Amino acid sequence: MIFKNLIQANLRTEYLGKDIEYYQIIDSTNKEAKSIINNNEATHGMMVITDNQKNGKGRLNNGWFMGAGKGLAMSIIYLKTLSINKATLIPLASGLAIAKALENRGFKPKLKWPNDIILNNKKIGGILCESDIKNNIINSFIIGIGLNINETINDFPKELHDKATSLFIETDNSFQRELICAIITTFLERSIQNFDSIMDGWLSFCAHLDKKVTFHYKNKEYSGIFKGINSKGHAQIETDGRVLQFPSVYLR
Repeated sequence: MIFKNLIQANLRTEYLGKDIEYYQIIDSTNKEAKSIINNNEATHGMMVITDNQKNGKGRLNNGWFMGAGKGLAMSIIYLKTLSINKATLIPLASGLAIAKALENRGFKPKLKWPNDIILNNKKIGGILCESDIKNNIINSFIIGIGLNINETINDFPKELHDKATSLFIETDNSFQRELICAIITTFLERSIQNFDSIMDGWLSFCAHLDKKVTFHYKNKEYSGIFKGINSKGHAQIETDGRVLQFPSVYLR
């Protein structure tokens, strides 16, 4: 069970996580966050968190596995209006926050554009952001975060054994999920409050800067050199002698 009071006792935020909606079991924290917004029950910075997320999703409708009572599945509701240019940096700010939180605990994480958290060349977490857009303005934003914390290798499906990891697998030690949640949320608020620092901070953790990447774009496979991100958070990839901007591609 996750204890809300332990999360809030460790928060160092002005508004993120001040209201927490906890569920013992739920389909998806992002889905529940949408429902809370649609019912006009949300507050700015509200956190939705669960012990057992049954149908978590990643990018491209991929599933996200979470060990019941072992992982971290949470969504943050952001209700202040945002321009699209700033909103596109939120996934990067979220990845940066998780990387800094793990670094704070003694790990050496890496980030894979745009939303994968990597530890020792395996995926340990991911981000799924969803927004409500009207007239080129973001009226609400949901930041979904999944992080493997106390899962053992046997908790994962066999097909993920060589692809996924957890903090427990890496250290053979258990971690307090409430503390990890609070540290991530604290770093997330700091990142969002300072948009100008997001790009440099994210690149400092990038796993594939100036390296060859293979990616899919418009149902075709390409390869190129990942040169960084632009002011909108789009990938800059050098291919066929030109550096092109990609708002959304799937890196292999």
